[in-house]
Amino acid sequence: MSLVPETTAPLRLEASELLDMLRVLRQAPRDAAFWPRLCVALNALGRGRSSMLVSRQGEQWQPLALCAPAGGLLQVHAPQLLPQLVGRAARHGYATVAQGDDAIVACVRLLADDGDLYALVEIPARERASLNELLLRLQLVADVPLSRREPGDAGQAGSVNAVDAHMLELLDLAARVMQEQQFGPAALALVNGLVPLTGCDQVVLGWRQVSYVRAQAISHLDRFERKAENVQLIEAALEEALDQQTDIVYPAPPDSGFVVLAHERLGRAINHVHMRSLVLRRTDEPPEAVVLLAAPTDRFAPDLMHQVSVTLHLLLPWLADLHQRSRWFGARWWQRLHQQAGQWFGPDKPVQTLGIGLASLVLLFMLVGTWPHRIEANAELLTDSTQLISAPFDSFVQEVDVSLGDEVEANALLGRLDVRDLLLQESEIGADLRRYAAEADRARAQGELAEVEIAQARVAQAQARLDKVLFYLQQAQIKAPFAAVVVEGDRRDLSGMPVRQGDRLFRLARVEGLYAALHLPERDVRHLSVNASGELRLLSEPDRSIGFVVESIVPVAQVKGQQGNHFWVRVRLTDPAEAWWRPGMSGMAQVDAGRKNIAWLLTHRLVDLVRMKLWI
Repeated sequence: MSLVPETTAPLRLEASELLDMLRVLRQAPRDAAFWPRLCVALNALGRGRSSMLVSRQGEQWQPLALCAPAGGLLQVHAPQLLPQLVGRAARHGYATVAQGDDAIVACVRLLADDGDLYALVEIPARERASLNELLLRLQLVADVPLSRREPGDAGQAGSVNAVDAHMLELLDLAARVMQEQQFGPAALALVNGLVPLTGCDQVVLGWRQVSYVRAQAISHLDRFERKAENVQLIEAALEEALDQQTDIVYPAPPDSGFVVLAHERLGRAINHVHMRSLVLRRTDEPPEAVVLLAAPTDRFAPDLMHQVSVTLHLLLPWLADLHQRSRWFGARWWQRLHQQAGQWFGPDKPVQTLGIGLASLVLLFMLVGTWPHRIEANAELLTDSTQLISAPFDSFVQEVDVSLGDEVEANALLGRLDVRDLLLQESEIGADLRRYAAEADRARAQGELAEVEIAQARVAQAQARLDKVLFYLQQAQIKAPFAAVVVEGDRRDLSGMPVRQGDRLFRLARVEGLYAALHLPERDVRHLSVNASGELRLLSEPDRSIGFVVESIVPVAQVKGQQGNHFWVRVRLTDPAEAWWRPGMSGMAQVDAGRKNIAWLLTHRLVDLVRMKLWI
């Protein structure tokens, strides 16, 4: 078999340059110059030393292009290699054979009108670790020869152009993902990029974790709660596909043999009745990952799904490496420590030896030394000399004369309630009194004693109503019962506000008998005892410490929102009261709990957490 002469020297292109070359090739006419250019692109894509394009003409192989040095491996041994590779490449899309210890020859089937077009690429043996990735990269552009049609082929032009557009977009997506240096951002970029390319509403990447599957990235979600019901349903669907080690189509075709119970439950939960689960694996290895695509309608064209699957398999080695590097730092640190332990000691490493000696001294001091144990808690100034003032009747707050924190004297006016309704009631009741009195006089003049009694009873009833209205009118002006500080009720909140009888308006506190209340976290209450001393600092003057002594601990925990359970601790202030102290002031307190081992102080919370998690 005769070979065409060398046409173009091999190139090593950047990713962006390679993508530009492939775009041009997909639009170029299929003339004699096209095949050498495609050969050069495949050579660069596979990191090869040389590449060759051949097609079958009957029983003969016809070379189309060669990108190789004169007398190179492919130029000499191509006739012997083709029979070994073409059969397997026709079945699997690719095949490889080793040529000594220096090279690997890969054969990839390309899509052509006659179906008998193959590319041979000579890959250096040093690229053996990346062989799977390189093969997938070559397969990713296997449809380039078919990506352009003549103007007369209108029947297939639309679908082929659509596949070409998706192929280019998938190549761009693969390049963007491979630019990420961390697994999390790379996984999120992948699922977010697949959403517009596939037309799906949601894409999920799951990764095998020993014997189960964990969702690593969900499109449009930077974070998600693993305990959420939808996430658990997604992971069950991912695990269902991984257990069967095959791509899942839902709804499953008749007689497909797929088990899709988890996919069915997920579809009902998210209202997406069409899903695809693509299982990702490397050659002759168990599946490592699953990509789930979900959409409300069937948007999964077979050609598009094939291109997506090829792209995902291309990215699998890269993502697997990032995932390995994203392991918990303790495991990676321990492995590195084990590898470098032999390099830390020796006469030629005085700095490292000195550092290890100092670290050993610090560790010894932490193990045998003690340090004061101080418990931190939120603190608040309180007083028991308080009084709540509520609304005496239903009305509106007409005027408020005080603000939160104001000092008021006894009988000082705090606010007024609207009395217009009461004044109208007073007028109405006065008219009723006069009418009932006139009726009594008329009945008395006519000698109707029974009517007189009835009229007099009505007069008494109206008078009682009038007394009630007059009492409310007196209560409309709300006054302070004693000299105090306003600790609840502010002009901005109360002005014009409708109130009902008994609603809270103001709370007054006397600035005397002040004490502090600590809100102690549940995890620290066991270390606290009555008569323990401590100090607190108020936010209004944080540079001053106020001494106190613990008087009592309320033995019932109180729930404080997301902060968990807290215990209420009453402490007596040992410093004399200051003029600027006010009830309700808050700050931080530290309570002395004796001296403890330094290592215990640094680790006791972590140890407690581990004990609760592992029940030890």
